[in-house]
Amino acid sequence: MKTLTNHTLSKTVVMICALLFASCAETKKEDAALAEKEVPMVEMASDEYSDIVLKTLGHLANYEHDAYAEYMADDMMWYWPDGSSETRHSINGKDELVAWWKNYQETTGATLNFSNNTFLPLKINSPSNYYKVVGSGVLAYTDLTLTIGDKSTSVRQHMVYMFNDNMKISHCFLYYDRAGIIELTKSALGTPVILGETDE
Repeated sequence: MKTLTNHTLSKTVVMICALLFASCAETKKEDAALAEKEVPMVEMASDEYSDIVLKTLGHLANYEHDAYAEYMADDMMWYWPDGSSETRHSINGKDELVAWWKNYQETTGATLNFSNNTFLPLKINSPSNYYKVVGSGVLAYTDLTLTIGDKSTSVRQHMVYMFNDNMKISHCFLYYDRAGIIELTKSALGTPVILGETDE
């Protein structure tokens, strides 16, 4: 009788241990799934990305084409602030972008100045409906002052810079009101030269 009781007790203990083990395994699975679901859509990124954007703007303002190109991926995309996400003008590739800015410098003689800069480095973990890109990036807000001859205009612009894994700029999305720039180039040059228009 004693042996039977010990045997029954042993079986009960083994069953309880098995249930506890299974319960712990399930809890771990649930915890892992919960941790997976809790990855934020956006989180803070390193200030290094902001430093790169600041340097890029400085080189662009001085038309130092080789210098700002060093921070860009060969296949980078530059999106101008016209149209929708599907119709806006864009420049595909670093070489094309540098060629565009060289032509703009030569044909307009315009000077650029970026001031009152605000940078927010972010890591995008989930693509939005608009950007459709993930990775590290910078939300940049800056005043662009464009001067041609003795005439100038300023516009507050918003830019989104995205980076690849090699910390090279892979995308740049620009947003600003182009009306003042169109008016300035029309007045100073006799024809509107619009940032974002290409010869295509």
